[in-house]
Amino acid sequence: MDENKLDLIFKAYDVRGVFNESITPEIAFKVGAAFASYVDSDEIIVGHDGRISNEEMFTAVSSGIQNMNKKVLYVGTVPTDVVYTLSGIKNLPGLIITASHNPKQYTGFKFCNNGAIAIGQETGLREIKKLAEDFNEEFKVLDFPPKKNMIDLYLEHFKKIVDTSEISETVKFCIDGGNGVLGSIIEDLSKTYKLNYEGLYMDVDGNFPNHPADPSDENNLSDLKAKVLSNNLDFGVAFDGDADRSVFIDDKGNLISGSLMTCLISDWLLEKQTEIKVVHNVNVQPSIVEYLKSKGVQTIRSKVGHSYIKKIMRDNDADFGGEHSAHFYLRENFYADSGILTLLIFLKILSEKNIKSGELIEKYDFMPSSGEINYTVNDVGMSLDKIENSFEGNFDKLDGISYFSDNF
Repeated sequence: MDENKLDLIFKAYDVRGVFNESITPEIAFKVGAAFASYVDSDEIIVGHDGRISNEEMFTAVSSGIQNMNKKVLYVGTVPTDVVYTLSGIKNLPGLIITASHNPKQYTGFKFCNNGAIAIGQETGLREIKKLAEDFNEEFKVLDFPPKKNMIDLYLEHFKKIVDTSEISETVKFCIDGGNGVLGSIIEDLSKTYKLNYEGLYMDVDGNFPNHPADPSDENNLSDLKAKVLSNNLDFGVAFDGDADRSVFIDDKGNLISGSLMTCLISDWLLEKQTEIKVVHNVNVQPSIVEYLKSKGVQTIRSKVGHSYIKKIMRDNDADFGGEHSAHFYLRENFYADSGILTLLIFLKILSEKNIKSGELIEKYDFMPSSGEINYTVNDVGMSLDKIENSFEGNFDKLDGISYFSDNF
């Protein structure tokens, strides 16, 4: 039965399922043991987001790791990118217990190897699944590891990328934490960078009482927009449940899509360097990709998913990576994604240019974009075939199918 559940929960670049249904403490114990067997290090960084199932999940995972005679470096309730960054700094593998933006009943895991090297289906996740399938020891609870606060080390690293002096205190903005894990470090972040912000839903609450912690759904941004407009703020930013994604709105309440933010940051980086490489996923707006190419940016297309983008960035030593879903990656941050670092970079851009966010995006005049439109279908393969047979011409099949024409 557990093997069938493993088939359900192991995805392309993470593990995800419903707590006590597809992911039980017994399965979490197996996964912890499997990950410990897969990595070479004797110590593994482990953290978790703010979900109500996390104590049981952490107990099970850490027991599985310790069962393989490896040490757990427990960093507590932290954003996903904290584990990635610490993995890079300390050159240790990392595991974060999170289900990102999914509803409260979900749980899951994201993994990285030493140096924040991403682990996905083609870079270790299949092997971890096989190790979990073959692991037959009974679930047992071992010692609860002591927590070590490492936020100072994380922020010291960020200060090397965005210095505190580079952010103007005159830039005033709103953060919607969505009751996700951002609230666990916002006090330290604000104190370090003297952020001039107003907060919405900053308490970490795994019940997500105000709205789902999914900023990709514009319906969840209504309170943020109202706050920005009523208080005449420079911009607003909303984070997802594990705070690895940040979605921005300008001072006029307009959404800054992940595609457009990819463009903004790429343009800013290009101002400081003569040439840059940018990795983007397949659903970044094509007109934006063409614009970047026209500016001399070397663009590299990727499948959707952090593990794919990180590998391509490493292989090509790319400067930056962006997804339409609002994951943003930086070479100086071990090629890892960070919603928090993206916020700091955006603050730095506005501080340097001394303009409102709306003015920053006014200069862009891209073709209209529908954004993501999701459908539930009975047969994915049949649906893709039907789409392909409806158009003449060639399809790109890097990830799903993509069709390009002269005017769309």
